[in-house]
Amino acid sequence: MPHSLAEGPRGLGSAARNMDLSLLILIAYVLVKALAYAGWCWIGVRAFAPGSRSPRLRALLLGVVRLLLGLGFGVGIFFASVALFSGLHEIHALDPTVSAVLTYGAIYVPVRWIEWALIEALLNAPSRSPAGFLLGPSGRARGWRLGGIAVSCLADVPLFLAVGGLPIGRFMC
Repeated sequence: MPHSLAEGPRGLGSAARNMDLSLLILIAYVLVKALAYAGWCWIGVRAFAPGSRSPRLRALLLGVVRLLLGLGFGVGIFFASVALFSGLHEIHALDPTVSAVLTYGAIYVPVRWIEWALIEALLNAPSRSPAGFLLGPSGRARGWRLGGIAVSCLADVPLFLAVGGLPIGRFMC
């Protein structure tokens, strides 16, 4: 039975197209995250290290570091979010959508506080003490971290739209 080359090997046309679409979504997601993180790091460089040489390059590099932190923490986040979501789902106490939103907030937000604390510690010496690291050394530093969390969450929105909801248990950084 003849088939077109665009369909790929027999029976795999749909799977190949889905894989291509998934790859495009992943590439777009990573680019959105990288740009968002570099932009937020630019604000951090200006706020905490205004005398930096090459502030744009530093912001770009910190954005990449933040993206890599997300990749590194992503493994733990994956297992924690699957466990929490599964536990909430098993008790049937909440609608699956509510469970997904609670899981996202309970897992991703605290981890992102730590990720942005690590970036801030690279910019701001007072953030390197234990208390400064965990709590933020000032209102300005805490505000920057909270802004970073908001940037991280907003950068997830295109992925939510692409997959039709909160992808709990899937890779997100």
